[in-house]
Amino acid sequence: MVLGRISEGPRHWEAALVEPTEKFVEKHCLLVAKGLVDPRKSKIPLRVFNPTSDVKRVYGGTCIASLEETANLDVSFPETERQQQKVSAVSTKRCEQGEVPQHVTGLLEAEDGYMNDEQRALLKELVTDYADVFARSSADLGYTTVAQHKIDTDNARPVKQPARRVPVQQREVERELLQQMLDAGVVEPSSSPWASPIVLVKKKNGSTRFCVDYRRLNTLTVKDSYPIPRIADSLDAMAGSRWFSTLDLASGYWQVGMAAEDRQKTAFITGNGLYQFRVMPFGLCNAPATFERLMDRVLSGLHWEACLVYLDDVIVYGATFSEAMDRLKTVFNRFRDAGLKLSPGKCQLFKQSVTYLGHIVSKDGVGTDPEKVKAVKEWPRPQNLSEVRSFVGLCGYYRRFIRGFAQIALPLFKLTEKKQKFDWNQDCETAFSGLKTALTTAPVLSYPMSSGQDFILDTDASDFATGSVLSQIQDGNEKPIAYFSKTMSKQERRYCITRKELLAVVQSVKHFHHYLYGTRFLIRTDHAALKWLMSFKHPEGQTARWLEILGTYTFEISHRPGRFHGNADGLSRRPCSDDCQHCTRTETGDIDRDGPMEFKTHKWKRKKIQINVMAATEVTGPWTGKPRKQNKSLQFLQVQNHPGLGYRNGPIKN
Repeated sequence: MVLGRISEGPRHWEAALVEPTEKFVEKHCLLVAKGLVDPRKSKIPLRVFNPTSDVKRVYGGTCIASLEETANLDVSFPETERQQQKVSAVSTKRCEQGEVPQHVTGLLEAEDGYMNDEQRALLKELVTDYADVFARSSADLGYTTVAQHKIDTDNARPVKQPARRVPVQQREVERELLQQMLDAGVVEPSSSPWASPIVLVKKKNGSTRFCVDYRRLNTLTVKDSYPIPRIADSLDAMAGSRWFSTLDLASGYWQVGMAAEDRQKTAFITGNGLYQFRVMPFGLCNAPATFERLMDRVLSGLHWEACLVYLDDVIVYGATFSEAMDRLKTVFNRFRDAGLKLSPGKCQLFKQSVTYLGHIVSKDGVGTDPEKVKAVKEWPRPQNLSEVRSFVGLCGYYRRFIRGFAQIALPLFKLTEKKQKFDWNQDCETAFSGLKTALTTAPVLSYPMSSGQDFILDTDASDFATGSVLSQIQDGNEKPIAYFSKTMSKQERRYCITRKELLAVVQSVKHFHHYLYGTRFLIRTDHAALKWLMSFKHPEGQTARWLEILGTYTFEISHRPGRFHGNADGLSRRPCSDDCQHCTRTETGDIDRDGPMEFKTHKWKRKKIQINVMAATEVTGPWTGKPRKQNKSLQFLQVQNHPGLGYRNGPIKN
């Protein structure tokens, strides 16, 4: 607050409006707030704001504002666009002088050495020009009018919950946090019929987070189904990029206003009274949907093309530095127009490797986050079922990076089955250690390239799990895109080996549908029977349903011997020694010179078999085939040469 005096002009006005002079703003880089004053007094109080981190000195006698009589004005108090333009002009002038605002200098200091001198100069100019987009402190919050949060509780009656007792040592912390929110305009006193209790939660850094338990309110709220982007889709969209910038809003939820009619529903009760939020609080069930809708509106036309948005996490990417710079300027302008502010401490600009949504993103592909992997590596041995589920859930987030995840984690999956007693045995310990090792040695997966060659899908099956590897030829090398594995159900474990291998193909194709549909791809398998399985013209039962699913895709099947097929989970295989009810189902095909013979399969019964050949021709010669001891199903049929049959001597494999 600065005291001023009127140098000249009439003093008989009852009220006058203070208007800052353009010359003062440009020269001193200071802002003067508009306001009504009484010109009849000898001293006029003026509010002066210093938007920079430097100390400014204003000497006596300096003209900083002018007065206008209110009788001739339609008075309004919001900040004008002219003042905002002056702030931008001041920033540009400071950049020309080589000065960078203090609150954004950290963005320059975090430069990782990949930029040249010209690029560093452009970055310096960028952060100075858009310094007003970054929050100067935790209390410097933006406020947007693009969206408001509403709470639709239909006709539900208000819910009033009692206050929870706060430990004596935390009462002062509660009062301080509450006062900070009052000073920032986040909350206000309330007389609402609604009331929810507060919870004080310790952060990792030792500070305290002020939370409200809105679970009762959430049960009464009509849910908003606005979609949240899939993380896998977001990661795939950055294919071909080399420069990355991550942006994080400063208390993003608090930059969204609450609808006036719904503020009372956010009321919370404390030892100091009842208060309600003026902005969107954390903990509301529809808050993520509202925020994602806001970000989609603000960045409309840029999402999936120049940047990716996941709630308040934004990443801007580009194949070249200039492309990334242009896109980042566009995003900054959108945030400025919307009134949103970023947290400079959580932003990274022009990196070639960044952390985004729990992954390391770089020009080479996507890898696991070392911080998350460290948490897995240091995870103590689970002592109960809940801890097992937590560990498997964390590892499951990275299962696309782990070859044979389902096979490795099978003992832990069995431990979480219903009515299963918690018994930590050696198999569980081996699985626990195996997952830790697999995550610490997880590879960097490449981005799927739309301009690259066809995808390659390697599938395999064992007695207990199916698995596959999706890869693509890029720059002359076969690079893995993702891994897939799944444990079999009790019914699926009774399938014969051929049906298990086909199950692996069907499950893998369905899992990678978003990559494979509408494109040509190659399926590689070490089970030769799958090569002719697709030639059936009249399949029945489960096989018919599976082949119908595969019929919507365009692919070829290639056989690769098992010794070269270790990338598809490396699962062990053995002949089918158990009864398989599906092996008795009829599966038919036509005889021709290029395809398999039409046949029906039946189980062996004391060496007596029945072969129904569906072709109108004779088959002469004795039966010379012998069943394999380890397989009860018909494996092959030996027939002699016959002019009408058109086949050479040799086995016709099933």
